[in-house]
Amino acid sequence: MIAKPPPWGDILSAVAAQGWRARVVAAERLGEARARVAAVLSSGELPRAAAGHLGLATAFSLPAELPAPRSVVVGALARPLTLATLTVEGRPRRVPIPPHYAGYATVPDALAAVVDAALSPHGHRALRADPPLKTLATGSGLARYGRNNIAYVPGLGSYLQLAACVSNAPPPEGATWQAAQELERCARCSACLRACPTGAIVGRRFPLRTDRCLTFVNEDPAPFPAWVKPAWHTCAVGCLRCQQACPENAGVELAVAPPEAFDAAETTAILAAAERESLSAATRAKLERCGLDYSAGLIARNVTALLGG
Repeated sequence: MIAKPPPWGDILSAVAAQGWRARVVAAERLGEARARVAAVLSSGELPRAAAGHLGLATAFSLPAELPAPRSVVVGALARPLTLATLTVEGRPRRVPIPPHYAGYATVPDALAAVVDAALSPHGHRALRADPPLKTLATGSGLARYGRNNIAYVPGLGSYLQLAACVSNAPPPEGATWQAAQELERCARCSACLRACPTGAIVGRRFPLRTDRCLTFVNEDPAPFPAWVKPAWHTCAVGCLRCQQACPENAGVELAVAPPEAFDAAETTAILAAAERESLSAATRAKLERCGLDYSAGLIARNVTALLGG
């Protein structure tokens, strides 16, 4: 007997009740998503370092409990700007962290959990997976690309986090899959191009000049290139300039989480890239809530630069 698809409308309603926007595609689309990324890698458009970073997205594995999934749920969740108040030379210094860094490693588990709970009464399971998320989101129709190569979802703009889970449930009949699309507004707008301090966004080129993107630079453990100007640093990691300038985000309220305060001793440990195991549980919890747990070494380097050395 061929298993029937579960009531995906009800499943997605349960997902939406937890704040997620989501789409379902057949599991075969994972291979197509991998192929799309591989095509970009083989095009020669990306510098070696950026290609190596993106190449990790094609190396994803499926959970051992579901080695042959039948469907994939890809979701987007609104995420807030987070803040850390550090204590430097006795004075508070506030450091912003863009949406999606806080909970970067754990928020995707929430999507898998709500989908799994909704599918369970119908005899199916769902487990987290980490395929090329932007490729999957745009292929499913959940998102569109901006000229800045960031994913935008209606109602959320780009202030979001993407996640995916795989399931042994059959996909809904007629599940769509499409070529990646750019926002219509991008054809007549150059706001992100003008806002980018590094010149990473150039004309109609897609992808952008990844090696010039400040987010790529400050997520890369290599020393900052000589062309990076100190004044360009505005966040502990990542960059918000193109997103804040984008008219697509003008109607989206960017939530701001309450700042997490770190005393002088905690700040010294952060700037020294102290091993997380050496910190108190309370300090680790604050780092996780505001996204400063992203990478001890990168955060220490970036924040030092942001605070002027």
